[in-house]
Amino acid sequence: MKGMVLDPKTSPVFPMAAKTALEDTQMRKNVRHATDVIQAKRARVVGEMPDWQQLREAGKQIRQHTMEHLDVYLEQFEANCTRAGGVVHWARDAEEARKIVTGLVKASGSDEVIKIKSMTTEEIHLNEFLEKNGIESVETDLGEYIQQLDHEPPYHIVFPAMHFHHHTL
Repeated sequence: MKGMVLDPKTSPVFPMAAKTALEDTQMRKNVRHATDVIQAKRARVVGEMPDWQQLREAGKQIRQHTMEHLDVYLEQFEANCTRAGGVVHWARDAEEARKIVTGLVKASGSDEVIKIKSMTTEEIHLNEFLEKNGIESVETDLGEYIQQLDHEPPYHIVFPAMHFHHHTL
């Protein structure tokens, strides 16, 4: 970063956020602890599965096939969902998705929603949009709810409030 001038309007904030996070020793301890827990659980499961490499490769091939034919699988999902009494809404972009959700809430006559943990809703900034349209959303995931109360995005996809530690609460 030395000698570089970054325009905050056009440059990513990641380098600056990463530098700040690296300087936070408590945060580094939290991340190390979470990583150790995840790796220990993975090692235990791998040890119980003698064919885990084959399963991993099969999963990789299924994922690759699904992504290559995503249109077919999405249409199949829509047909199955509709047959089961559900309704699928298609959106071209984040703006359209936010408007669809807001319209559904307003059409129900409510001004409140309960949300489950979803990175998609984070990526489209749904909470902020709902709030601007007079709709209160409440997260059901405790970590997500903590972040919502702080008016902050989730810190991590699996551990949204990882940066909080029992010593810092």
